[in-house]
Amino acid sequence: MSIQLIASDIDGTFLNDQRDFDHDRFQAQLDELNRRHIKFVVASGNQMAHCQEVFADVKGDMTFVAEDGALTMEQRILDDNPLKPALLRDAIEYLLTTPAFKDAKIILSSQHRAFTNMEKSGSDWSASAYFYSQLTTVDHFKDITDPIYKIDTHWTNLEDVREQAAMLKRDLGGDLGSVMSGFNGIDITMPHVTKAYGLQQLQELWKVSMDETMAFGDTQNDEAMLKHARLGYAMKNAEQEALDATDLITPLDNNDSGVLDMIDRVLSGEIA
Repeated sequence: MSIQLIASDIDGTFLNDQRDFDHDRFQAQLDELNRRHIKFVVASGNQMAHCQEVFADVKGDMTFVAEDGALTMEQRILDDNPLKPALLRDAIEYLLTTPAFKDAKIILSSQHRAFTNMEKSGSDWSASAYFYSQLTTVDHFKDITDPIYKIDTHWTNLEDVREQAAMLKRDLGGDLGSVMSGFNGIDITMPHVTKAYGLQQLQELWKVSMDETMAFGDTQNDEAMLKHARLGYAMKNAEQEALDATDLITPLDNNDSGVLDMIDRVLSGEIA
């Protein structure tokens, strides 16, 4: 069956290490994808507002699966799964009181804003502000009333968070889901939420099968999506968790426009 849906992660996948992509090349590809009625989906762990900012100058039909699958939007919200308030409170209490998470930076992500325990003068504020629109320091997370789709937990000087990720999965049980994301962070969402879940909602809406789906990713939060698509490609530069999820690897890495190369192969008929 021919490809009818192409989904791509952003950081480390679609974007190069300078957080950019070949805009003219992709615009031409998207024009042709739209002409052929092939859907293009941005599937990211990032905040919805940030995902839209990355592609602000691209014109055409695109759909966004943001917050690791917790929020899906086309011209309107198609599906959203914020953290339940009681579970959000429990997760924050756990992060603030568990010794292994003592120095963790915490960001609560809503559709248009984000809230954090980081100080604006801190060393990693600017790095985080790139990914979150209207990032705001708060004294107490309990005062936040916005629907929160994801808790982003990361550390300034910790290069490997696998131990903390294993603790979260063990201690949160089935109440919440957690997955490692890029830049040595851990994302916490509702347990059923994954990028694969987001794609499933779109597949049902558009009557597209797994056999007609292609996906690209580079970290653990892409694992479910890569397994869900018939053609799930880990990037040549992917982390081991993504490489373990599939036998397919892109010939080129993110710095050599690996995703755009594969889209060209689909459009030329080399991949069907």
